[in-house]
Parts: sequence; structure tokens; C-alpha cells
Amino acid sequence: MGDALVVKRFDEFHQLDRKLLQAWEQFMCGGFLPDQHRPVIASSWERCASLQVDPLKYLADLIPQEDLLLEKKEQNHLLLSTAKPYIEELFRYFCDEPFAIVLSDPEGVLIDGRYNRRVFGKLERQRFLPGSNWSEQSAGTNAVGTALAEGQPVQVFSAEHFCQGWHNWVCSASPIRDPYTRQIIGVLDMTGEKELVQAHDLYLITSQVYKLEQALVSHLREQNLLSLQALLDAMHDPFILFDNDGRVIRLNDPAKFLLRMELGKPLFPALDPPVHPVLGELSQKGMETTYRQENGVQWRVRILPYRFGTRMMGGIAVFHRLTAARQSQATALTRYRFDHLVTGDPNMLQLIELAKKSAFYEKTILITGETGTGKEVLAQSIHAYGPRRNGPFVAVNCGAIPKDLIASELFGYEGGAFTGAKSEGKQGKFVAADGGTIFLDEIGELPLDVQAYLLRVLEERVVVPVGGTRAIPVDVRVIAATHRNLKEMVRMGKFREDLYYRIHVITLTIPPLRERRGDIPLLVRHFINQSSGMGETCIDEEAMQALSAYSWPGNIRQLKNTIEQALFHADHGQIRWCDLPAEVRGRGPIPASGGKRALPRRRRSTALDRLTLEEALRRTRGNISETARLLSVSRMTIYRKIEEFRIDIEN
Repeated sequence: MGDALVVKRFDEFHQLDRKLLQAWEQFMCGGFLPDQHRPVIASSWERCASLQVDPLKYLADLIPQEDLLLEKKEQNHLLLSTAKPYIEELFRYFCDEPFAIVLSDPEGVLIDGRYNRRVFGKLERQRFLPGSNWSEQSAGTNAVGTALAEGQPVQVFSAEHFCQGWHNWVCSASPIRDPYTRQIIGVLDMTGEKELVQAHDLYLITSQVYKLEQALVSHLREQNLLSLQALLDAMHDPFILFDNDGRVIRLNDPAKFLLRMELGKPLFPALDPPVHPVLGELSQKGMETTYRQENGVQWRVRILPYRFGTRMMGGIAVFHRLTAARQSQATALTRYRFDHLVTGDPNMLQLIELAKKSAFYEKTILITGETGTGKEVLAQSIHAYGPRRNGPFVAVNCGAIPKDLIASELFGYEGGAFTGAKSEGKQGKFVAADGGTIFLDEIGELPLDVQAYLLRVLEERVVVPVGGTRAIPVDVRVIAATHRNLKEMVRMGKFREDLYYRIHVITLTIPPLRERRGDIPLLVRHFINQSSGMGETCIDEEAMQALSAYSWPGNIRQLKNTIEQALFHADHGQIRWCDLPAEVRGRGPIPASGGKRALPRRRRSTALDRLTLEEALRRTRGNISETARLLSVSRMTIYRKIEEFRIDIEN
């Protein structure tokens, strides 16, 4: 709206009016486009000239039949009923001024209006009435038609109108959009005599349109149409909303990553048969078609109409995979989802978004992070979010299996392959995970010979059991995890370089808890609420401060165990500082900074001297609980020593 025309003084109005008329006459005589025209007006005049609009037009075109106007009103019933109070409100605001407020449909046909009696006769003679067509193609540059063409609010003054018949008017208009698809569903316009240009405030129109669109949100919510957004976000199958031109205007992550669909791209060329030619004939039941990807995966596509009121706005396409992955009898349901990851940390939130994206890529994922950060929780969440969610999730802790048995555990063995082997043989974890995901936790613990075998499985997608010769095809997505520095292990010759690069395609690194301390209070309350049988339990400020200050070498797993311990010791429904484990209460001294010395480490038998106590009080700004924790003594000891040394903690 920085382009909007504003006339501040009446003398400027007359001067501008003359300049615009001269510019219009020059253009009509020689086709010369004036430099002083605003870009929105210049581009509109170019369109009108190419459309061969009559510049001497004085009467607007009417739609051919009166029944068609009734049909348009019925088609736009929701818009009309919602807009009515906002039109009335504007009309009352300017009730004594010669102006009109009109509402058009998305084709530029006026479908409603309120007129001041002083101006009604003039506008009636020019057919500025319901049933008239004010699109640019029909009426040249004007606020209704140009707002539709530009898709933005527009004010058109005097001889900025392309047609001479409208030169006595100034009009301000703003498009109205469907809150869900953001497609234009109509235009609100205020038109009056050009001498009253100061009364025409484009911002007033746009603010009224904003209120109107908010009211439409309420109407749509009542009709449960906005539940489409929740459905869109929650569905694991690809889900696409498209407009009347077949362009994608909304889509969920599965559609984005599995189908490689993009906003603004045409949907229909991908479908067989194409849907666009019959879109207007979609019934309430919709229709079905198919979609085949280049990789051979086939989808059944259900197409449903999307309407705003009774107006067709486009359609909804829901995709269901036909070539379903093979299911294993050992299917294991995952326990965790992304909503189990409790965080408000920006880095963690960004990591979760990357993990969601990775769920739709069939590449190996490597999750790194310290022990206890939640690597398996993230792995299960990825599996549960992606297209393999109905397949098995098989977790293997590579560090917990004896090295001489790990190959047979992962890849299985034939009967009699080694001493102690079952006569019928055994299915390996990779075959058990067929059609799903295998999670190789602590992959850095794999022996080098097993690493070589794993590399072959990843490259050839077949498994040969130990002692066997028959290759078994497997369709498995591999997620690996480690707390080790694999790159350093490669340098030391403890991890194969080729395997490292094979699993290092997508890497997700979970930050340790000490780097996301803002999450500690969230996690503490989550674990307290999660524990059963404890009733209503809270945590006091001193205990929370101690938890937040601790370094958490065991990360979230250690924090959870700590809360469970504290809940056991807590009395009267409250976790206090004294209920926490000793290592949490007694560790975590405030580090020295700026070259200042650290507090001396004290044995419990060592007497607390005045200088040590004063230094601790200074660092904790007189906080008794923090000082006691820092010095590994009780608060009563601190109070007693303050009195003994006559230390003034107020200063």
C-alpha cells in the first residue's frame, strides 16, 4: 500500500487532476505511457490496451441474464452474509457523504452494494449496480478489476481510470481471500466523487477486509472446514490441496518429501488420467485416479472437491500407496513419537525439523550424541513419522552383544553353522526388520570384520546368513547411532572409512543437556507429571536451581532417574533440595571467570574459614542455598558461620 494515492491538500488535488487528464489524453492519442504513473496503474493500462478495452466507455457491461445474478448470489451466500455487517458499518461511518460501498465476486461482478441517495442516480446511469461487470477486461482500470488483477489493495483516482466514463470517481478496493487457501473470493470497494478524495482511505477498506476475513475464519471453523489444517498436519499419507488451476497451494511433509511436490507447481500432469478437465464436474463423492512415480511406486489418489460455501475453490488429493512394503511377523510398534521430545531449545527444534524431513529419505541416518541424550527416542520418532511406520522397528545394541556372536545376531545363521547353533538356524535382525527400520545403536562397537559385512548389506540390499550361501533380499532402512567420534576412530584404524562415509549421509547430532539448560525445568516438570502414584507433586525453587546448575554427564536419562529418586524421598508433595542425590547437591561449583581464583576444595572435616565463606557469598550474591551447595555444607552451617564471623550479607 506504499503505492496508494494520497491527496493531502485541495490545491494538490486540482493540480494532480489536470496532470492525470493530460497524461490520459497523451496515451490515447499517441500510446505514450506517462512516467509519473504509479506502477500499479501503468501495468493496468498496458493490460487494458492489449485487451482492446474501449477508453471512451461510459456504461458498464451487465451480465446477460438476471437469473445469473441470483445464481451468483447463491454461489456466494457465505461471503454475502459474512460481509453484510461490515458493509453496513462502513456505510454508517460515511452516511452523509456521496459515496457507495459495493461487494464483487472473484470475477469482478458486483453482487451487493449500499448507496448514498445523493450519488445513487449518477452511479445508476453508469450501471455501477449489482449485476454489472467491473473486471479490467470489461471496464478497464478501476479499483475492483485492478485489485483482482494485481491481487492487492488498490486506489484509482480520476483520470487514472482507463475508461473516460469513470474519470469523475475515486475508488478504493481490497481483495477478500479465503482464509484457508488464500484464493481471492471477492472484493470490497468504496467509490465516491473525486472531489471527496480525502474521505477515501484505503487503509480503512483493508482493515475492514481484515475483520471480514477473521469472521470468515469463525464461520469456517463452525463448519469444521478448518479442521482440514489439523488433518493436513497429522496425516502420514501425502495430502495436497490445489486450486481451480490445479496448482498446489497446501501440502504436508509426506507429499513434499515422498512425492517431491512443491507449492505453486501443477498437480495434474502427474496423475493418470489427468484430473483437470473434469474438475468442474466433481461431485460430493469425488473421484479416484492413480499416480506412478519414476521409481515404480504406485499410489491410489482420492480427489475431493474443496468449496467455499457453494463456490468450487479447488480440490483435495489424498494419496495411498499401492505397493506396500513387505511386513515382517516380528513387527514391533515404536513407543516414542516426535511429540515425546520435550524441548523449547531453538537448536533442538531445528534438529526435530531436520529429523522429520529425514524420515522421508531412504538414506542411512547417523545419530550422534552423548550417552543418555535420547538417540533411540529420536530414531523411533523418525520411524513412526515416515512411510515405514507400519513396518517393524528392530533395535540392536551393538555394544551389548558378544563380539563373536554379533554377526549371527545381525545376519542370522544356517543350522549347524557353528558349535551351539540351533539345528534349524536363526533369523537375523536384518531379516526381522524387513519392510521397516533397523536401529544399530553404538555402531562404533562393531568389529572390523562385521563392519565389512554390514557395508556389503547396505550396498547390495541382501543378507547371507553365517554359514549359508543363499542371499536373502531385504528392504530395510538403517538408522545408526553412536556416542563415539567415528572420524577419529577411522583415523586410528578402528572403523572402516568406506562404512563411515556410507552411514554419514544424513547426520543428526543431539546436543547434551548442559548445552540446553533452558529445557531442564521443562523436563523436570514432564518427568514429575509422568510419574504415577505420587499424587500432586511440585518442586521448590532451591531444588530447581540445583538441577539447572548441575552438569548432567548422563544427560536426560540421568535427569529422569534423579527425579524418580527425588520423588521417592520427597514428603508432603514437594521435592526439596535435600531430596536430591548428593552428586547433584554437592557438585557444580561456580567456575572462576575473569582470572579470579576458584574456591578451594574442602574436605568435610576441614573447618570453614571466613575468607572462603565471604568469597562464596560474594559469588552467589548472598544466596544461602547456593552458598551451602557450593561449599557442600548445610544451610544451618552457613547461618551459624555468618553469625560467628559477623558477616554482613546485606552489603
